Amino acid sequence: MGRSRKLGLVALALALSCVGSLAVAQRHTAGYAWADPDWRFTHHDRPIKVVLLAGSIGASPNRPYPRLIHEWCENVEVRNLSQVGHGAPQLASRFRSEVLENPNVPIRAPGTEVWLMFGGGMNSVGAPHRTNRAIRRTFELAHRRGVRVVSLSLTPWGDDGDDDERWEGGRALHALKATRNVVGFQLGRLSPAEALGQFARERSNPGQGWSDAERPDVVVDLYDSPLRDRDAEPWPLDDVRRKIERDARWRASVSELSDAEREARLEADARLMASAPRWFLRREYRGFDHIHPNPAGHQVIAETICPRLPESWGCRCP
Repeated sequence: MGRSRKLGLVALALALSCVGSLAVAQRHTAGYAWADPDWRFTHHDRPIKVVLLAGSIGASPNRPYPRLIHEWCENVEVRNLSQVGHGAPQLASRFRSEVLENPNVPIRAPGTEVWLMFGGGMNSVGAPHRTNRAIRRTFELAHRRGVRVVSLSLTPWGDDGDDDERWEGGRALHALKATRNVVGFQLGRLSPAEALGQFARERSNPGQGWSDAERPDVVVDLYDSPLRDRDAEPWPLDDVRRKIERDARWRASVSELSDAEREARLEADARLMASAPRWFLRREYRGFDHIHPNPAGHQVIAETICPRLPESWGCRCP
């Protein structure tokens, strides 16, 4: 069986698993909503209403981190709108259609707080500027409508290139740089020009720093967390250099540099790419692949998020 067919079957199995689990998940406290623009919160004794938007990691049916947050935070009701395969642009559309346009969501209701917990972007990470653009727009729109925001960074991911072509040869450099760009934006470490590229000119205040509306109220770094394999053996530097020099995308990016500048870029990029294994998901936290955490990984995610949450949520972190 070809590699692409295997990946297709795995993706199909995950999607079917999530579909089959939805009816069960609806009966759990952190329920899922599947293309339901008129869903509603149901726990009236919990005044903090949280909507989670994420891709397939958040949509995991096996005790995912949003369910743990719901269990640990006594004032919180979590509604999980995560969707397998959705990147940041698709999640942004879902936020508008199923949260802001849903008359049952009690935005600005007395005695109630509505929060967006955004954990998406992995499915669109290959286009980092477009991903950051969608996330920024979502945060800005949420704040404009009175919804506060918890931003979760991307989680560690990647492998040695045997099972994911994005990490084969010199492509690994792009995968790593793209991931770090999205994470850097999520954590507020990049300027608008660095994070958005050509999309920076769409902002209402181009040339200025981030506004409060564009930044989350709470940010959680899951990338540099106990999930990552920080003690992994780096890739051999000489091998990495050769792979980068053979990569057409890299050669095009340095075509206008002088020989000295090109050599300096090669050295810097090789050292960065060699460190890639130390930013992969630890093997003991991997589920069916190098992207999706298993239940132990979800426990780590929830334990990393919990202490960062507002006091009003009433969380009792493990």
